[in-house]
Amino acid sequence: MSENIIRTGRVSSIDYESGTYEVTYADRGKTVTRRINAMSNGEYKMPRVGQIVSVCHISNGTAAGTTTGTVWNKSNKPAEGFDGLYRKEYGTAAGQAYERYDANTGTYTQFTDKRTGRNCNGEIFDEAKGPISVIAEELVQITSRGKSVSVHGKEGVGIGAEKSVTIDAGEHISLEAEGDLDEGVGGDRALMVGGKNTELYGGEVEREFQGDIQDTVTAAVTLNITGAVTLNINGVSITIGESGDVSIQSAGKINMTAQAIHLAGSSATLDL
Repeated sequence: MSENIIRTGRVSSIDYESGTYEVTYADRGKTVTRRINAMSNGEYKMPRVGQIVSVCHISNGTAAGTTTGTVWNKSNKPAEGFDGLYRKEYGTAAGQAYERYDANTGTYTQFTDKRTGRNCNGEIFDEAKGPISVIAEELVQITSRGKSVSVHGKEGVGIGAEKSVTIDAGEHISLEAEGDLDEGVGGDRALMVGGKNTELYGGEVEREFQGDIQDTVTAAVTLNITGAVTLNINGVSITIGESGDVSIQSAGKINMTAQAIHLAGSSATLDL
């Protein structure tokens, strides 16, 4: 074999732990080489039995040699090929798992048929000068086992769902806006407070109810108001002025029924 230093043959057996395999040469009476060291360069990918490989023999005969890897042929065709393409196949079949870079478009792609994972003992940092999209057919989950999760947007942050949005906290939820805060509900709204409820309005408060109102209070109710109060109900006006004067005006009748009625004052005027 001194005239043929580099030859091609088929892999006949593989020792996966040592990274070596035997090669059979059909044109040399199906002679079988000894275990040949596969090229590594820190990369592990063994060929399949029956694949054609190129072997560089470093001495006369088939005793010693080093494989330079598999070769493209009719049974081992590239998944794709064009000028500017780099593609690394990781699976046993083309397209099963690969790494791909297209120099014409500047697009880099990683693909696996089941799961892609990254594991780091330190920091993982991803940065892009353009958009970043995370799209999944099923659940998308972000979990911090030790500390918090932060989502920040310079112009805005949007959370949308076709069915429901849930915000749950074991201790505290805070909503704060330097500008307006809008809340809209197309259906029912339920507010349950297990402790004290405090509402502070620094400006005008305007409420409009287009349906029935039902309040049920099982404890005392105290209203502390320092300004005038006016209630307009079905043509009846009840006004309590800042000085304490009370005025009741009604276009209809006023009926008072009680076990006892006591009126006390320094003066009384009755106009009939």
